[in-house]
Amino acid sequence: MSSLTPQQNTYKTLVDNVIISDKKLSSQGPIFKFESGVKVLLQVLDRDAFQLLFESYLKKQKVTYTSKPKITIINFEKFIPGLKPLTIRYKPGGTNAASSGKPPKVKTAYQERGAAYIFEQALVHNFNYQKKVKDAMIKLKVNQVALTKKILPEEVLLEAFKDDLLKLKDIFEVESSSGFPYIDWLNSFYFSQKVLLAKYSSTSFQRFERDGGFMDYISDYIKLKFGISQKDTWNPADVWAIKGTQQQIEKFIENGMKGVDDYTVASKKFKDVQLDNYIRAGVLKLNSLLIDLLTGRDPKVVGISLKLTDSGAYIEEVNFDKVKEKIEQNKKLIDTVSNPFIVDPKKDFTCNFEITQGSASKGTFTQDVKIFAEDANTGDGYSFQIKANSSESTNGSNLKFELTIQGKGAARGGKVPVELVVSLVNKIRRGSFVNDYNDYPRNSKDFTDNLTKGKEYKKMFEMVKNNVKDIGVSYQEFVTNVSAAFNKEGAVATNATCKLMGFEFLYFLLNIKENQMAGLITDMAFLAQKKNIRSYDTFGPFIKIS
Repeated sequence: MSSLTPQQNTYKTLVDNVIISDKKLSSQGPIFKFESGVKVLLQVLDRDAFQLLFESYLKKQKVTYTSKPKITIINFEKFIPGLKPLTIRYKPGGTNAASSGKPPKVKTAYQERGAAYIFEQALVHNFNYQKKVKDAMIKLKVNQVALTKKILPEEVLLEAFKDDLLKLKDIFEVESSSGFPYIDWLNSFYFSQKVLLAKYSSTSFQRFERDGGFMDYISDYIKLKFGISQKDTWNPADVWAIKGTQQQIEKFIENGMKGVDDYTVASKKFKDVQLDNYIRAGVLKLNSLLIDLLTGRDPKVVGISLKLTDSGAYIEEVNFDKVKEKIEQNKKLIDTVSNPFIVDPKKDFTCNFEITQGSASKGTFTQDVKIFAEDANTGDGYSFQIKANSSESTNGSNLKFELTIQGKGAARGGKVPVELVVSLVNKIRRGSFVNDYNDYPRNSKDFTDNLTKGKEYKKMFEMVKNNVKDIGVSYQEFVTNVSAAFNKEGAVATNATCKLMGFEFLYFLLNIKENQMAGLITDMAFLAQKKNIRSYDTFGPFIKIS
């Protein structure tokens, strides 16, 4: 702390004396950060508990202080006459928290259950969160200009959701005696329910389900009927909004699907293309029934896909045009071949093999490869990050293709189903890219053996280097850095394999015609969002809040 002024050192000593005197305070590992000469940011694990104990000690020692939400203003004149008051602002963190000072990464299941709970509070039980936010701002004397920001003030969100925090702590597995650290999700829940309420307030949904109920039914149903084992590859809905009994809904669907054989029966009657066509026709029929469920009177069902959002939250109804069984009749669906995105590899493709710096680098290169495309009609950018499906794996990992949409609040667009990526590749040049880590070097010897033979990485390197924006190294550095990564073994070696997989995917893109490359990347952008296109039209209907 040598960079502190004598006055700041005095403040720190006085505050430290309070903290050291109580094990519960010191166990939170407070981190000092002066915001100015008389203002300090104190990062602690549990702000509410810390502030209560801290002020209790000050009171016992008869130290004058003023208490505000998340703030304590201390007058130390009792000890040092003339010393100006110190303002302490508490923030989640502390040396016993995650190294970033942020709360642990929240599980997707918690986000979805939390959203289902808040949606039900707003649309079923008529909790008026907009009024709660305005009341909180008045109570806390927060300027109305805060409503124009993407993220509402933390103290406002905690006050507005105070009646829900016990339930949300249970959902997010936060100790009931602790504060609620996932403020970004409170903000997202607020703006998500706001746009949902604006569009569907008159629909009279009766419940929102994430576990059991319709979620389990539809997941089991598509596996039984079509052999689809992962529901999200067909419909990415995280939560289902429901009106009507489970029995009514199941009856509506099963009456509409009469005559459509289960997958085990159909697979005995048909093979190959005939089976694919039969399954496609059945999925289109189910999708049509789900559209009818939302647009009809009773019952009602709609799947909701969630993203972490802010004041820019909006609702998009996806795949709500009924797709015809005859492909040529589907004129409304986007033809990504005739209207592809703009793709410029020399400007927008990166595959950097340079050793990164910093404590998180692990002394190697990043494992991701990036490609970018632009929609000429909207100006939106579509950025793909291609990386290991599991960055911590030491056994091996295939790639995932994650999309971020730029121009819509940098919204996460979803993952492209990997089997569809391979299918798109095979339509252009069969076997040119395989998403299986077993087919790629797993150690430095495998890599060296393929430099000029087999995969011919030397030839690939020159092709990629001359046609992308950034590769970061010379050929010799490429060889040295990849070999070094393999020699580290463990997760670093696994990620080196995945980097080579992404590198080969770029090589494949650069060796096909420009219109083929643009069409494939455009297809990937729509497939990541689970949006139907001419070449793939069996995604289910859902609404997306992002």
